[in-house]
Amino acid sequence: MIKQLTAIITLAILIVSCTNPEAEESFSITVNEYPTIYIADLRELTDEEYPDNPDISIRHPKSTETVMENISFEEKGHAFDIIVYPTNREDDTVVMKDIHLMEFIPSIPHCAKGDDYMTLISVVNQEWNRNQVKWTGEDLAAILQKDYTVNGEVISRVDLARNCLSSYLWELFFYTKVDGKDQVFYHGWFDFPENLYKQLFKNRNNDDFDKYAAYMENWKDPENAKLNLDLIRTIESSKMVSFENHSDEMYPLQGERKKKKIAIIYPEKFSKMSDFHTDSALFATFSEPGFYNRADPRHTELGRFYTLKEIEYHATKTTHSDKFDEIKMIFERENGEQTQFLFGGLYFSTLPHLSAEECNSANAYSMGIGNHPFYEDCNSHEEHNSMESPYFGVLLDAEGNWLDSHKIGIDGPLLHLDKKNPNILHVWLLSFERHALVGHYVIDLTKTN
Repeated sequence: MIKQLTAIITLAILIVSCTNPEAEESFSITVNEYPTIYIADLRELTDEEYPDNPDISIRHPKSTETVMENISFEEKGHAFDIIVYPTNREDDTVVMKDIHLMEFIPSIPHCAKGDDYMTLISVVNQEWNRNQVKWTGEDLAAILQKDYTVNGEVISRVDLARNCLSSYLWELFFYTKVDGKDQVFYHGWFDFPENLYKQLFKNRNNDDFDKYAAYMENWKDPENAKLNLDLIRTIESSKMVSFENHSDEMYPLQGERKKKKIAIIYPEKFSKMSDFHTDSALFATFSEPGFYNRADPRHTELGRFYTLKEIEYHATKTTHSDKFDEIKMIFERENGEQTQFLFGGLYFSTLPHLSAEECNSANAYSMGIGNHPFYEDCNSHEEHNSMESPYFGVLLDAEGNWLDSHKIGIDGPLLHLDKKNPNILHVWLLSFERHALVGHYVIDLTKTN
């Protein structure tokens, strides 16, 4: 199919490359003063390929029949025009103008510069956590040239995601309005052009991607070594705070948790969150190119959260003298082995005020240093600078050595203040891939133990 690109000479070269059976799946083209263009094939998954899709019960009726050909990234200075080409001639070619990609690229925080281990943990955890960005309303109108129609549906929202499996595994979503709400009617997977990714990583970090490639391309596990959190912040004061453990209750089966219940393999039956506090807990693995797979169960070490022994509140400041809130939780296995869960670089006062029943609307944070949220809008994405962000969330052993949260089975904290009392912080534990909530702890920040 002929792709309508801006430069005639570029178009001719692109057609030749696309029709050459020996052409690589992703490539770049540079034609004198014309922009550099990178292109990758899009693919969709059938129900046979993705039988454990949690969206099956709520998806748009056209979601399994909408197909697109490929996606291109046309370099425009510090931004890109992203062009999505249809398979069906009657569908529109979708052009998204001036998209910034740098915040999708794992970044070395300034506080980690000079510390090789913290640098590695930072970029690895940013890659190992999903970052999905949406454009809606006026923001969508700003990047689109017109209202685009694909498979008879007008696009009302576009999402772009770097998933957590490999640097090059990305996803694209188109939504349309159904009864006034956005509903996905297209989900495509593609391999982000490798040479472009490495170029962006180099420009972002002034460092070579190849130093980290084994970890970020193939999920090589870093060693468990001391993580110097003093590089991130200084603790100005600390106090032991009182808490209530509500993990012997059930979490609300709503929203994402309701649709993802299908991904919980073991326990087969559960009535409370503490039922997950065993190393026997199993969840559907997130498999390449990016789908939930019950046939490949993900083992966990959730027995580490058998009991919560104590919680410590820290008032901290960064190297920029900004003051933040931090929590340190000490968990114990049945055999007494301790695990530390620390998260900070946050203003607790800005968290939403919710009841426990509304917890699925709380703020979800991933594990790592400077990470973006799992899901965010385009403005929040641009405003969050991973190189400067004070946020961190880590699991450590009793000696302060870093632990891989994905192996243990935790994706991060879900946080909100109490709806009635702003001095009470609710901390929920998000399981692997956020399939379930596996802990609920209510902390009174004003009361000490």
